[in-house]
Amino acid sequence: MSHDGGRTETSVDGIMAEGRASGSDRRSVVQGNVAAATFVADIVETTLGPRGRDKVVYRKPEKEEEGLDDYFQVTNSGAYILKNVPFEAPAASMVARVAAAQDDRHGDGTTTATVYAGRILAAAGDLIERGFHPRTVIDGIDGAVPLIDDAIDVAAVPVDDGDRDRDRVADVVHTTLGGTVAEPLADRLVAWIHDAAADGSLDPETVHAESLRAGSLSDSEFVDGLVLKKSFAGNYQPSSLTDATIAMTTQAVTASQQVGGRVESDAGADAGKTQSLQVSATDAADLQRFTEYERGVIAERVQPLVDAGVDVLLAANRVDEDTVAHLDRHGIAVVRNADEARLRALAAATDGTLLPHLGAFEASDAGTVGGITRREYPEVEQEAIFLRNLPGNLASVLLHGSTWMAGWEAKRNVNAAVAAAASALETGQIVPGGGATEMAIAGHLRDAAPGVGGRESMVIEAIADAVEAVPRLLARNAGMDPTDAILDLRTAHSRGEKDASVLGLKRELGHALDAGVVEPAAFKRGSVYTAAGAATTVLRIDDVITGIDVTVSESP
Repeated sequence: MSHDGGRTETSVDGIMAEGRASGSDRRSVVQGNVAAATFVADIVETTLGPRGRDKVVYRKPEKEEEGLDDYFQVTNSGAYILKNVPFEAPAASMVARVAAAQDDRHGDGTTTATVYAGRILAAAGDLIERGFHPRTVIDGIDGAVPLIDDAIDVAAVPVDDGDRDRDRVADVVHTTLGGTVAEPLADRLVAWIHDAAADGSLDPETVHAESLRAGSLSDSEFVDGLVLKKSFAGNYQPSSLTDATIAMTTQAVTASQQVGGRVESDAGADAGKTQSLQVSATDAADLQRFTEYERGVIAERVQPLVDAGVDVLLAANRVDEDTVAHLDRHGIAVVRNADEARLRALAAATDGTLLPHLGAFEASDAGTVGGITRREYPEVEQEAIFLRNLPGNLASVLLHGSTWMAGWEAKRNVNAAVAAAASALETGQIVPGGGATEMAIAGHLRDAAPGVGGRESMVIEAIADAVEAVPRLLARNAGMDPTDAILDLRTAHSRGEKDASVLGLKRELGHALDAGVVEPAAFKRGSVYTAAGAATTVLRIDDVITGIDVTVSESP
């Protein structure tokens, strides 16, 4: 094209160097995107439910020395699969990212959200093939969401932190755990959650699961306090401490660093400032002067800890060997490279302060711990440090397993169970699991569809069929006949049995509430919102454009 005056010429030949699907092909673009997105759901749908199958997920080793165990994972976690499998198709990648965000927000429900999205998009693809405009389908999905919300409200059961509903909270935890940990450990976790909720201190951040490749899963234990899978640095290795005082920092604790011929120190009360000292690497006097200078830097930093009677320094970063040696001499044990989130929770539970740098340390920043013990696991050459009897609420679940994969799966389930219990108590609502809520949603959509009218009513009916995919898959994955299961569930729900469900572990139909198969209502809502958002985003795309190379030249 050209314009008179300051003429601009655009070379058309390079605009679509890689290609474009457009014009009459836009319908095929939509269908291609739908196919790519539903492929994502196809991958994870066999993992759904307590009888779901596992996947082997490979990732490229980041280091040459990594062994096979370092880059493959056997899991049925939809979140892990979607976060670690690279999808080249943009629509597939988009659905995977959106669905995986469900796990980040709620800690669970990723697979359900993906199945919803995949089945809704498959239904949308069929409607578009029959001549429906994508905009009509999008409007139908948008109109279905509040109807689904209403259905969840009807299916929901109230729950609170009182003794009356303690069993319901236990049901949430046991449902999420799915039998991956021993019953006594699960019961101990439930008791802690109940007590924490009763005094208003329940927060998923205050419970941490840690896995250890030693022993068997039956050796796992619940710990009132914090477990760090760490060793003490240096020579001072106390086996136990009583009424210990701790200091915590996120900054690397180093005396100095070499920068060319200059030594820079980050020590001192003003940690944001840097002190410099000129030294020569070949001058003995300079080296001696540097050594003395460095010792002074360390002594300056450490002295406030000594004066405050600190017993243990916990750092979320590295601590250099010279500093560790200096702390050794003063009887201060050191834990380095600890998880910052765990230290943040520890600071809150010990009335201490997690400092950005030690230069700001004052005695009032120290926390108190009733008891600290160090435990060795020689069979796997590992150690763990236990911090117990804390002023505030903090708990850990130490999971043992003969393989790191077993421990990892149990750890994931424990964290999800705590998040589920916290969500249920925060919102005060749970819903029956085993596909019961999906059956209720499908029935409500079919009842409401005639009142919507037009083609959108057909979209809503198609979504009802899509939502029923969850109980259908639960039945199939449990080895039951899915068609018979759906027909029987429809009959039961038509009689008012709103918790009629697939009890996957028992391979039978039953009542979810009686069986203790329940989920937080917030998880179900989140799955619906996530799926609807992913589906409408895919359906709005009518062009795939790649390799844009526009050449523009101007002439007076």
